[in-house]
Order: sequence, then structure tokens, then C-alpha cells
Amino acid sequence: HAMQTVDATYLKNRLGTVLEQAALGPVAIQSHGRIVAFLVPAPHAKASGQVRNAQPKPGWDRRSEERLIELCANGDFRLSRWLRAGDTRTLAGVAAILASVEGFDRPRMLALAERLSPGMSSPHGFNQWLGGASVQVGRFVSMLRTRIAGSRKTSGVNRT
Repeated sequence: HAMQTVDATYLKNRLGTVLEQAALGPVAIQSHGRIVAFLVPAPHAKASGQVRNAQPKPGWDRRSEERLIELCANGDFRLSRWLRAGDTRTLAGVAAILASVEGFDRPRMLALAERLSPGMSSPHGFNQWLGGASVQVGRFVSMLRTRIAGSRKTSGVNRT
């Protein structure tokens, strides 16, 4: 089980998320390509049961799925919007999936995946996520394609 590594800027912007990750296991902090610090769980917190909700939050439900389908169908790939759309690790996995879907800009989707969850754009990081993902990949891609096709018909735009 590999140690999670996050960029210092990500830590600054998503402290709460990183602290939740650090409660479960060590997190390496990277700055300018070098590991500069580690966040580790407090020994007494684990032993005394003070860590509440130590299990990762479920990052995917019907509402999250709909919100993300809407963002994708509208072509909205702004990091700020995706950060508000739900669990960043789950969203990063979805962005990595979209990198291999026809019609999506592969480098852009992989960059988004990496910004949301460092390491997700690597085969190892993605495979690790995919092993425990709650996202039904085929279902999500099918729903997204249907939404995109529907929005093209209603807007009168034909982009074939």
C-alpha cells in the first residue's frame, strides 16, 4: 500500500481533505519535486478511537453522478467547479476515465485528474483507484454520451 503524496499547494488549498487522509496513514508533502514533510496519524488518536469517520467518505451517489454528468456535458472542466462537485479522489478517477473516451481532450483530462488527486494520472494510481471505485464506469460513460447527444439535439447543434 503506497504512501499518498500531495503537492504543497494542494495541501494549502485542501487542508481538510489531506488531514482526513493523514488520519488514516502517512501523507508525504512535496514541494518543487522534493518531499519536504510528512503528515502522520496521531498515535493516541488511533489507539483511543478519537479518529471519527476514519473510513473514507463514500464519494459517489446519484446526486454526485448527475452533477458531474452536467459539468461534462456542458464542457465545464474548470478545477474550481470540479473541486465543489464532490470527493476529489472519485472525481479524479472519473477525469482519468474521460481521458480515454472519444471526444474528450486526453491531456486536459489527465491534467485535471492529477490536480484533483496527485498520482491519479499514472497507471498505478488509476488502477489503485479503480480497484475500490464506487463509480460504474460503463454506466457513467453511457449516461454522459446520452446527455451530450440530447443537448446537441435540443440546441440544434450538430457536431458530428
